[in-house]
Amino acid sequence: MTKGVLLIGYGTRTGNLEKILGRQLERLNARGRERVYLGYYRVSEPSIGEALRRMASDGIDDVLAIPYYIAEGRLTYELIPRSMGVSIGGNGETVVGGRRMRISMSPAFGMTRTLFNILCDRIAESGCGKDAGMLIVGHGSRDVGSSNKAIIEMNAERLRKAGYSHVAYAFNEFDDPPIKEALSGLAAEGVGEVVVLPLFIATGVHLCEDVAEKIGIPKYSSGGDVEVDGRRISVKYMRPVEDDPRLLELIDSEISDFYGD
Repeated sequence: MTKGVLLIGYGTRTGNLEKILGRQLERLNARGRERVYLGYYRVSEPSIGEALRRMASDGIDDVLAIPYYIAEGRLTYELIPRSMGVSIGGNGETVVGGRRMRISMSPAFGMTRTLFNILCDRIAESGCGKDAGMLIVGHGSRDVGSSNKAIIEMNAERLRKAGYSHVAYAFNEFDDPPIKEALSGLAAEGVGEVVVLPLFIATGVHLCEDVAEKIGIPKYSSGGDVEVDGRRISVKYMRPVEDDPRLLELIDSEISDFYGD
């Protein structure tokens, strides 16, 4: 069987996801990784179906699908597998362009300590110390099977264990606590600075507009001064995880196991 890899992103109209995955693909190609393709669940091109058709026409019949996602959930368990023509869980066989293809799916980044290490780098970039407020922001989900909230909570606990004095977490939507409530909690602890750490893959409308507005900083900014419950706080709004090379190492390790390096 001829093996190939499909790197899957959610898709975007306004964010930098396509650039992120494009850079990761270039890095994999530079390492000599062959037969690696990109596909998107929605909006961006090529779609997952288009990418699979391209793979089938190139003679590939054994596919490793790697989701470039923070958390597991209905998207990774059900919707993406459905778009590939396989059952829930993402492992099975499908027929694309007359070619029978075996598909297996890797997990999202999930609980890996790599995400925590990236957050710590963002804190270092902020120039703030361990006495500043740290606010991890997740997307949130209506999906009861999503691991998003557990991942956010775990990384907040990791920061506390690392010696950070004022740690909170919040969600843009669907889950609690909301961002304003978390900021109020940090203000009540007396912090004068808050480092906002988005545990998102990429920038886009959610981070640049929705979350920024809820924090109280200008849209498409890297922070600013806000007033929370009568207290003035300096906010430093950091980048999401994007194309961090350590995420590439996780992906390359999956590919190495798949190709039998």
